[in-house]
Amino acid sequence: MNILFVSAVLPYPLYSGGQIRIYNLLKRLSKRHTITLVSCIRSEEERAYKKDLAFCHEVHMVMRGRVWQLRFLMNAIGKYPLLLASYDLSDMRTSLQMLLDRGHFDLVHLEPFYVWPSVPNTDVPIVVSEHNVEYEVYKRITPAFFRWDTAKLAYWEAFVWKKAAALTAVSDDDALVMKRVSGRDVTIVHNGVDTKTFRFRKPNISKKPTLLFVGNFRWYPNREAAKTLVSRVWPKVRSSMPGARLWIVGKDIPEAYKEFEKKTDDIATIYRDADILVAPHSVPSGTKYKMLEAMATGLPIVTTKEGAKGLGMEENVHYVTDITRLWDNPSLAEDLAKNGRKLVEEKYAWDQISQKLDYVWKNA
Repeated sequence: MNILFVSAVLPYPLYSGGQIRIYNLLKRLSKRHTITLVSCIRSEEERAYKKDLAFCHEVHMVMRGRVWQLRFLMNAIGKYPLLLASYDLSDMRTSLQMLLDRGHFDLVHLEPFYVWPSVPNTDVPIVVSEHNVEYEVYKRITPAFFRWDTAKLAYWEAFVWKKAAALTAVSDDDALVMKRVSGRDVTIVHNGVDTKTFRFRKPNISKKPTLLFVGNFRWYPNREAAKTLVSRVWPKVRSSMPGARLWIVGKDIPEAYKEFEKKTDDIATIYRDADILVAPHSVPSGTKYKMLEAMATGLPIVTTKEGAKGLGMEENVHYVTDITRLWDNPSLAEDLAKNGRKLVEEKYAWDQISQKLDYVWKNA
């Protein structure tokens, strides 16, 4: 089939969960379909990555820039909430209209829904794939004076879902919300992990453990989790394990955490060199790649129920909430590692996941 794929983010390099997801799906599905990618970019430097997306039939990039620009704030006064206003791009509409007029497409794929303002009217079926239920995230994190914007976000989320020919979510919880709001069936197309890149190794909890936190700090839940880790968890670890180390890996790490920053060009090696993944998240949203990558590598996970949500992880089977339980219990760490690897192999390998999206496309 001929697919017009519209993405809010260029799926390379693999810095964020959204980039990892879209890249891996497109790379596999391009073997079965002719895919034209139209993506927003934040800077001109991103155009250099076009060669890394050569598996797509065509790649078109449209400048979006940063969200806190005056024109976006002015647009947000209108019918769209700020998130959607930032994707109300005339250049994107022009590019998409040109492509729709020029060639026959079997469907248009939007990922996620908030690129909708840039999509011209078309009779081509539209598939919408969500990474989160954005309204559920925003209502938890936005201050009271932005509630009007959050209400608009809820309206447009429901509007787009009802217009789509097919919907996908990354987790059972998100799918239930989307189905309740839209009255439509929702297919779960999980996030995944490359089990060949993230190779399993047996855990070893030493007396000088290395704790690992991974996250893109542009995403509010990651900033809050890192704050909890550094201010509350880390001091307790240092007092009981003076030789412990903390590594923070990610994009846009704030200055306050620079002393813990671990720079790398190979995240899989970082997982293998660390001893424990710590992720004290308070906001349940989508699924978290750090959990999948840690489980694939055999890295024991300490997280919250919110952090584990959406992945089918069970407390004391795939993760624990109390880090001290791992200090003198190597068998528990080994069980967590073994169970985690089994879970990702059964549910979260990209080849299996891409087949689910292929099914959605063919039936849309």
